Amino acid sequence: MVLCAAQGAVAQSTTRGAGAPKGDSVLLSERTEGNYLVRSYLIRDDADADYALRYRISSSELTTDFDGNSGTLDGLNRFLQTVDRDSMMQIRSILITGYASPDGVPQRNQQLAQMRAQSLQNYLDKHFGWSKRYDVRTVGVSSDWNAARKAIAQSAIPEKQTVLQIIDQRDAPQAKEERLKALAPAVWSYLAERILPPMRYAEVAIAYSGGRVVETRMWQPQPEPEVVIVEEVEEEVCEPRRRCRRHCGCADLVATGIIVEMPDVPVDF
Repeated sequence: MVLCAAQGAVAQSTTRGAGAPKGDSVLLSERTEGNYLVRSYLIRDDADADYALRYRISSSELTTDFDGNSGTLDGLNRFLQTVDRDSMMQIRSILITGYASPDGVPQRNQQLAQMRAQSLQNYLDKHFGWSKRYDVRTVGVSSDWNAARKAIAQSAIPEKQTVLQIIDQRDAPQAKEERLKALAPAVWSYLAERILPPMRYAEVAIAYSGGRVVETRMWQPQPEPEVVIVEEVEEEVCEPRRRCRRHCGCADLVATGIIVEMPDVPVDF
């Protein structure tokens, strides 16, 4: 038997590797580099940036140089400059919340909290034109004494346990304030100087989307060669012989000519 072999490339390829990145991704481009399939994706991430500005007692006027406000505004300004420079960053919404400490009349505190939120919006509109560019909302929150409980529990206030017991009661805010003021003078002084001032502020919460471009490289193996084996059969089987000659060009081994039968006698020359 004679073996005939033929080699040919097989058009098959398998892509292996990581798929699209997780999260909110957009396919930007796709190209081939050698054996690699390279894809570029834009990944978008949602985040928040928060900035708080302090206010004086019973005041809704934003004082830029009061209690660290100057540094906070500088940080806010740097953030906005980053947004302007980075085309992938987009501000989705802005919420400005004004807060008032629990001392005083609740109705007046609610009004004061709303006024603080509005004053911060007015400042940002004046310097950055926010209301014309973004979705801006304002809200006022009059904090109750429970909002001060954690700070009191972690403080060195005199008669701490008594103060916490008063706060935990279900009394009205003004009734709690009267009971707190009835304690030793050092108790209310501590509250007025250390606990209540940080509760008078307005906060701006900026919801935005950031973006980054990532590439994935996926290996694509080369195709395997295909081997075809054709076997030549006995001479008397015509069709397989023709098939072998057609596939690999093997020589035709069939003898041709005239066969003459000679007599079995000696012949002299």
